[in-house]
Amino acid sequence: MTPGRLAVPARTAWAGMLAYSRAVRVGRHVFVSGTLPVDEQGRLVGGDDAGLQARHVLTLIQQAIAEAGADICDVVRLRIYLRDMADLAAVAAAQWAVFEHVRPACTVVHAALAQDHFRVQMEAEALVPAPASRGGQVVHRCHGV
Repeated sequence: MTPGRLAVPARTAWAGMLAYSRAVRVGRHVFVSGTLPVDEQGRLVGGDDAGLQARHVLTLIQQAIAEAGADICDVVRLRIYLRDMADLAAVAAAQWAVFEHVRPACTVVHAALAQDHFRVQMEAEALVPAPASRGGQVVHRCHGV
């Protein structure tokens, strides 16, 4: 493993099939893998409701970012993959609730997903702020999250 590299382990049913991490931090950069609305056993969370699926995906992304030593305020890029563009409003509402004050760069892509019951998948990138010059503390400029 590369020095200064932290891998957050994948805890899904696919972790034994694919060689991947839930998230990887290298220096100040955090990369979160494509995240589907599933529990640790790979079971769908949110039923057929794209908004509920999106909320679960965002919770998983927040957890992965935290395990990598970052915060949701550090997210600089979000990619949203939708099986059906008709779900955009519901997914956007979930995304807005988390990122209203963060406003990362964001791309929405219409895509086939791993299985038909998945309506949304997301991946994120974060950049952890450099320690402030006073006391080595990290200064967050994100409020309201």
